[in-house]
Amino acid sequence: MMISRRALYENACAIRENIPERVRMMCVVKADAYGHGSVEAARLMLRAGADAFAVAIAEEAQQLRDAGVRAPVLILGGGGEAALRAAVAADAAQAVYAPEMLDVLEDEARRRGARAKAHLKIDSGMSRIGVRDGHALDALLAHWRNDCPDVEMEGIFTHFCAAESDPAFTAEQNRRFGAALARVRAAGFAPVVHAAATSAMAGKDFQYDMIRAGIGLYGTLAPGLEGKLSYAQTLSARPVRIQEISAGESVGYGRTFVARRDSRIMTVPIGYGDGYPRILSNRAEALVCGRRAPIAGNVCMDMLMLDVTDIPGANLDSEVVLMGAQGGERITPDELAALAGTIPYEIMLGFSARVRRCYADDLEL
Repeated sequence: MMISRRALYENACAIRENIPERVRMMCVVKADAYGHGSVEAARLMLRAGADAFAVAIAEEAQQLRDAGVRAPVLILGGGGEAALRAAVAADAAQAVYAPEMLDVLEDEARRRGARAKAHLKIDSGMSRIGVRDGHALDALLAHWRNDCPDVEMEGIFTHFCAAESDPAFTAEQNRRFGAALARVRAAGFAPVVHAAATSAMAGKDFQYDMIRAGIGLYGTLAPGLEGKLSYAQTLSARPVRIQEISAGESVGYGRTFVARRDSRIMTVPIGYGDGYPRILSNRAEALVCGRRAPIAGNVCMDMLMLDVTDIPGANLDSEVVLMGAQGGERITPDELAALAGTIPYEIMLGFSARVRRCYADDLEL
């Protein structure tokens, strides 16, 4: 897997330039920066103007700290007692939505002689985590104010569940969030406010003090930035065999591909054990010599086969691009996701540790 530093940096620059100067940019680097490498991505995004980062768990926050990233980090997910204490140890803010979470953060802050940081999470309609109703919110705020002086409410946030597809419900979520924010401010708190992820960050009503850029940083699904973002990942391999077979012969497990003509079949050493989805069997294509070659038969754990009959120049030295550009062709995560019945997020971050990551030296800063 080749990852373009230039694409990561320029995508972050494009997002930074597309939001008002007063609005901060939090970059989401959870799940190893969607498969792009969280530490390298964070360093590039800092240079592009990132103000803060978001991760999912305390271990991801600690990884950034161990690499020398000192910018604010928010842990977006929930967690048990050990995870909450680890958040304080990592000097990361923790998403909070229950009094018992505050109690753990307060205890750990006192134990360390430090201040814990938290962002209040409001469930405005996602029904995942967060404070949902006004009475629960008022009780939490009273507990926070009276019993947890060593926990700073650094921020308050919510998450829109259908910003790209349901503007009416997104507006309703924003209304609910605004009502919760009013209660928080009336209780004497003044947190940094954020709601919009990539799909809503261009909306002025959703920008507040900060936006959380996620999938757009990696090249896709960013309204208003069409044509300005680039995919950073290229997945490629070299073939290990090319074999001629006769019409009527089959390829792979289950004999799901039967040649209708005399054919040339190329074997490539990557499969679902590497994270290439098996559901792409007989559906997806790869690039060979700048041309598209269809997958022939079922994707195996460690290999897949391509029909290169119509690519006479294909040989054992040919680079096979399974995701990325070659010549005038490109296979995107979005294309593979559509064929697999999933989303590009899952494609980008789904490749296993067997796939060696390296970074293209395509950027001078």
